[in-house]
Amino acid sequence: MVVNCDAGTPFEDGDDHGRVLIFGRETDGRYSLMEFVVAARPQRAEGVAPDFGPHLHRGIEETFLVRSGRLRFLMGDKVIDLAAGDVARVPPGVRHGFANLSDAAVELLVWFHPGGFEELFVKHRSDQSPPPSPTGFMDDAIRLFDSAFET
Repeated sequence: MVVNCDAGTPFEDGDDHGRVLIFGRETDGRYSLMEFVVAARPQRAEGVAPDFGPHLHRGIEETFLVRSGRLRFLMGDKVIDLAAGDVARVPPGVRHGFANLSDAAVELLVWFHPGGFEELFVKHRSDQSPPPSPTGFMDDAIRLFDSAFET
């Protein structure tokens, strides 16, 4: 399989966006791959913790490769700064999240093992009309991938 630079299935997720490069349905569910661009969100006021969007998925493993930029990454209770070329592997059931505190977008490659989770980004993309339910993504993630979200 070859995915050209202008191929894939694009989606928007609020200020962020990406494209699914390989769907799990194309790999018999073994894995999927997507490109994800996290919009710039400069640091908040001093003393205010970044919003990592902490969550976990008991049904999948995620692997993140930072292609450009710097990303503050939460894994378990540990906070790690990732730079271009760094990889973070998140086993199933491990709490994680991330925050782009810089003035520039961060480009990531994200793998899901097994595949299927990428379908939620397309199904619940924010650039469709009418817009999806505000809780639809989380509802499906909880139901299909045994996910949990901290709100």
